Amino acid sequence: MNQPFCHASVSRRTVLRSVTAAALCSTPMARAQQPGADQWHLLVNEAMTADLSISMLAMRYRSWADYMAAQIRNKQVYVDAIIDIRRFVKQAQSEKKPLLIFGKSVNQLSKLVRDHGYQPLVRRPEPYKAAFIVPKDSSIQAFSQLGGRKLLLPDEFSATTALAKAEVRRMNIREPYMSHTRFQDTVAAQINAGFAEAGVVNPTIAKKWKDSGGRIIGETQPVVNWSVLASPKAPPELVAKLTESLLAMNSQSAGILSDIGVKQWAKADRADYLALLEYTGE
Repeated sequence: MNQPFCHASVSRRTVLRSVTAAALCSTPMARAQQPGADQWHLLVNEAMTADLSISMLAMRYRSWADYMAAQIRNKQVYVDAIIDIRRFVKQAQSEKKPLLIFGKSVNQLSKLVRDHGYQPLVRRPEPYKAAFIVPKDSSIQAFSQLGGRKLLLPDEFSATTALAKAEVRRMNIREPYMSHTRFQDTVAAQINAGFAEAGVVNPTIAKKWKDSGGRIIGETQPVVNWSVLASPKAPPELVAKLTESLLAMNSQSAGILSDIGVKQWAKADRADYLALLEYTGE
């Protein structure tokens, strides 16, 4: 069978069609079409970011996969990187559950913990907060003025959207006219183009927005950030070993962490995921 070829860059539509090919290219076992008995399955949720290419999906998690494989001998890691949040959730809930999950859609991760028995291992130490943005010359000066305005949000399944709606309810703001665009960076672009009066974005986009002269009029409550979960079927001794190996990356594998956009890991607590869902009402 011919193996998938990893191109240097592709269009966004091509990326979405080719995630499976990227996953096969991204592992040491590129020739294996399905994880075998001597493999782990790592499911990665890239969420709805737009700076993606096949080569990025193929290479971003390879060093991490190799590191994890080396921690428990006689195992290799099969990486399945997924952009679409709905596909990610469906695959995580399938009968053949992955041993490990790394996810950015923390509201969906929290539901996997609460409702499907996934076991939190580690998380990014800094909290996740979504930001409400407006143009620098906007008449909207405060969060309380969002009522009845046109508010643009990213994908409906994203953590950014879940937190934004939670904050609107918490602050008892008259509900804005909400619409969605698929990608996080598109929110900022469409606000600049005048398609909505305000938007909600993740911390990375919020910083870029502020650095370019835009304004942030409010933030959501802080919640647990990107996390690694273990399968409901993982025994306690394996969970402990995986957690230990992940935390050891803080001092031993800073370069690998940087590759996946993480500065360091902190031990995860199940209560944080339940608190997030209490906030969002999901």
